[in-house]
Amino acid sequence: MPTTQEVGKRVKDVRTEMGMTLKDVATSSGMSPTHISEIERGKTSPTVGALRRIAAALGKDTAYFVEDKPLPKVSVVKKEDRESLLMPSRGDAFVTAKRLTTGIPAGRISVVLVDEAPGGVVCSETQEGEEAVIVLSGQMTATVAGEEYVLNAGDCLHYAARVEHSCMVAGSGRTKALWIRVSPGAIRW
Repeated sequence: MPTTQEVGKRVKDVRTEMGMTLKDVATSSGMSPTHISEIERGKTSPTVGALRRIAAALGKDTAYFVEDKPLPKVSVVKKEDRESLLMPSRGDAFVTAKRLTTGIPAGRISVVLVDEAPGGVVCSETQEGEEAVIVLSGQMTATVAGEEYVLNAGDCLHYAARVEHSCMVAGSGRTKALWIRVSPGAIRW
């Protein structure tokens, strides 16, 4: 969690970047310019309600101001810089994947590349949001809410992540697939 000073700096940076005055933000948020100034200078910690109103006035998600570390506005992950991660499988096993996204402020999308031999099973935890699996090569058998789907290269499966789901690598060779997760919250395009 960022410090009070860090939250204030983020508020001020966004406000000045947008060319807004303290009075503009105050008018849009229903707060006093003095209170917003105190928040920007790190003299006071905003309540959740105040931060929501300021975020709305600035056209940002509240999460943008309280994320652990500042994230870039645009995230580029070069092929050679992809971070490896382990996705849960059956028992104590894991499936190796590569993270294709690192995140942007208030971002909701996560994309990983799974490259697995036959028999590998990706068992995702149920959670709010949505997921999609796009098979790039090979074959997968997905089970969503007890129903089985066979996915070949080019096929895409999209489902609510709150239902039980898993994907098993099928076929005779390695399978490559993109696993996309969208967390709850508004996505602004």
